Amino acid sequence: MMAALWSASVENVMAFPASSLIEFMCNHRMLQLFDRPQWKTPAGRSIQYTSKVADIMGKNAHTSTPIVKLNKIAKGDGSCSYELFTSDDKSCGVFDDVIFACHSPQAVEILSSDESKTVDPNLIQALDKIEYGDNVVYVHSDPALMPKRKAAWGSWNCMGKSEFLSTHRQKDGSGNKKKEAMEGAASGFGNKLSKEDSDTQHLEGENGRMRAVYVTYYINRLQNLTTSTDVFVSLNPHTAPNPEMVYRRQIMAHPQFTRETLDGRKEIKDKFQGKDGLWFCGAYMGHGFHEDGCRAGFEVATAINQVPLPWANKESSLVLPTPDLAKFTFEQNNTFFRRLKHFLTYRVPVAVCKAFVVRFLKAAITKGELVLKLNDGSLLSFGDSSPCGADAHPVTARVFDDWFFVKIATEYDLGLARSYMSGQFVVEALEKKEDYPWTLGFPEGEVNKVIGDPVGLTRLFLLFVGNRDIGTVGVRSSKQHTYGNALANASGLAISKIGSMLNYLKFKIFMDNSEKGGSLKNIHAHYDISNDLFRTFLDKETLMYSSAIYDAVAQPPALMGQPSPGLRFKGTLEEAQWRKLDTLCDRAQILPGQTLLDIGFGWGGLSIHAAKKYGCKVTGITLSVEQKALAEERVEKEGLGHLINFEVVDYRIFARRQDNQGKFDRVISCEMIEAVGHEHLGEFFWAVEQVLKYDGVLVMEAITTPEARYETYLRSTDFINTIIFPGSLCPSLHALVDASYKWSTLSLEHIDNIGLHYAETLAEWRRRFNGKEDVVRKMGFDDVFLRVWNYYLTYCEAGFRSQTENCLILVFSRPGNKALMPLCESRAVTQMESFTEEEVEAWLE
Repeated sequence: MMAALWSASVENVMAFPASSLIEFMCNHRMLQLFDRPQWKTPAGRSIQYTSKVADIMGKNAHTSTPIVKLNKIAKGDGSCSYELFTSDDKSCGVFDDVIFACHSPQAVEILSSDESKTVDPNLIQALDKIEYGDNVVYVHSDPALMPKRKAAWGSWNCMGKSEFLSTHRQKDGSGNKKKEAMEGAASGFGNKLSKEDSDTQHLEGENGRMRAVYVTYYINRLQNLTTSTDVFVSLNPHTAPNPEMVYRRQIMAHPQFTRETLDGRKEIKDKFQGKDGLWFCGAYMGHGFHEDGCRAGFEVATAINQVPLPWANKESSLVLPTPDLAKFTFEQNNTFFRRLKHFLTYRVPVAVCKAFVVRFLKAAITKGELVLKLNDGSLLSFGDSSPCGADAHPVTARVFDDWFFVKIATEYDLGLARSYMSGQFVVEALEKKEDYPWTLGFPEGEVNKVIGDPVGLTRLFLLFVGNRDIGTVGVRSSKQHTYGNALANASGLAISKIGSMLNYLKFKIFMDNSEKGGSLKNIHAHYDISNDLFRTFLDKETLMYSSAIYDAVAQPPALMGQPSPGLRFKGTLEEAQWRKLDTLCDRAQILPGQTLLDIGFGWGGLSIHAAKKYGCKVTGITLSVEQKALAEERVEKEGLGHLINFEVVDYRIFARRQDNQGKFDRVISCEMIEAVGHEHLGEFFWAVEQVLKYDGVLVMEAITTPEARYETYLRSTDFINTIIFPGSLCPSLHALVDASYKWSTLSLEHIDNIGLHYAETLAEWRRRFNGKEDVVRKMGFDDVFLRVWNYYLTYCEAGFRSQTENCLILVFSRPGNKALMPLCESRAVTQMESFTEEEVEAWLE
């Protein structure tokens, strides 16, 4: 951020004194969220200033008279004067005082031209310490140098490649450190230092000075311009604007506030300002901004004529001192009412909620160990340190903000999610690689200060699940299942009931999956984020956004000294997704040339596979415009346009079309049912029956909730159905069968449970996503999104790994369907003999 503001290299900014940075941020009110000032543009633009000065000075003002040379003239009384020369050695007169209102390199050049060589060399040396950086500036109307979506256009637009921002020091191929600069906004434009025909190849282009990012100002918004064509100003763009749209190209310079620059500036102020009639002013005498240049000019002018500014306090100073807003804010915040407000709105809620949460965790975490590491260095520990969840090691959460307790106390599990999203806590990594459970793996290269340890998040969720399910038995009443466990019903967190109720009301009112726009809005909120985003972590061949099926065997208890049970997985994600596609087609008993309806086709992986392998004529329906666009590109690339047709339409509208009645031999819905909603499950089965031939087959891959928790789940909200998939619901198997019974003549014929495979799929997605963090950031996604996505992937992984959620492949058809006979063969209904330990070891090798 600071590099952007100063037009500096990231390396130089890291060397800035912290006190100077904080002072600048306070004085420019950049650290406050509210009451921020509105920066104003003078009516008629800045030329009004110069025109007014020219009018006042009259003939005494010499414009278009560049000074290139100076001669110092000594006087008998010990004083001196200066003769100034413009181009062609033409004298402009002799002056007692000379004000250098230019960049320091120009001042050095002019002072060094003194033929008498009596100008203090220490002054020239001090000026020479002040560093400047050139920038290529384009005034143009090419929108290609602006964000792609016009709705995202701001006054200041940061464009470029975020992969260079992960560290402030980069290395070139030789291993030498070099500066990677970052362009920014508020730096004042300086005078031109280089001629326009000079070599500027080092400045612009993708490998230029500003390799990380460049900035484009939207002048119409910045200066309230009303023009028929948008006007932009771009600094060091990675791609030059269209030459036909360029109005001007110029090289300009900005001061670089390195430690050496600050030392040189201090030396000028303390030792040389006004000495021998030489004065220096400019933005570099302050923070490098327009107002700093004005202040420096006022200070020099009033020091010479001793006439105070009209708005200054004439008794104490000629120029108003720099406002110390840091001190002002401190004094404000220490007034009685400020302290009282802080006490009532922060300290009291934190204290009360912390007490509630601590008491709750003592009752809820009885096995394993959860450690909260607070800002004051204190540790809060819960549990008995026995093995629970994924392993026997404690799960340590580093809490950065005590408002963490307020979020949990008022919103329970959603509060925990939102607290993590806000960066209020992370889970710390384990000390040793071998401490990680083999079922979860080691987070190689994934741990950082933004997301913490993502595997640690999975361990945290598994710890919660392990304590939730200890010694609990579902108690069936006439209306609902309940648990007596604190984690299951948030007992002890009475305040959270209010927040949970408000979240539930919002969910029911605004996230309904109705046919009239509700489903479309909910689907758009997740699947239309960015096709490129999903490509960072999905498999490269099928782009399936659903559980894969790995080559897996159950691990014998004693194998390799690992007593904990689990599945051993083998193969790549790509191989596993192809296996899953073959499984879906096998369960549907697809025959060559049949018609297939793919409901919720995603990016077309299943449709393309069915068309290529079986020659099926496929119709796919979705509510995601972005998915359809990419899926059609893939179909065209495969040359399958004659077999596959995609459409954006609600499944209910599609089923009511007369030409779709009884049209399809097979219907496959792969993890689409979760977007339907409990109230609309029957409508889904009704719609399928309308389009399915009499001897047709429906295959559904569904994420399901165990029956014992389903009714409680229906009356609540969670992180997934509120934030990740708005309006979603993972139905129970009973709810699906009941809906098919009430709304259709379809019967459940076959079940496969691939939930543990989903846990492995999600872990691989997470690894790939975090491995492409630089690419994700380049797309414009920030720290909050990285935390959201990691919370989502680990939350779901823990759910499937603990079998809190399942993923089922369900086969439905009308009774007596002969097409499903192969599913009754012995190979389908009997289980192969388990591997021995030796066979498992050989399989792993």
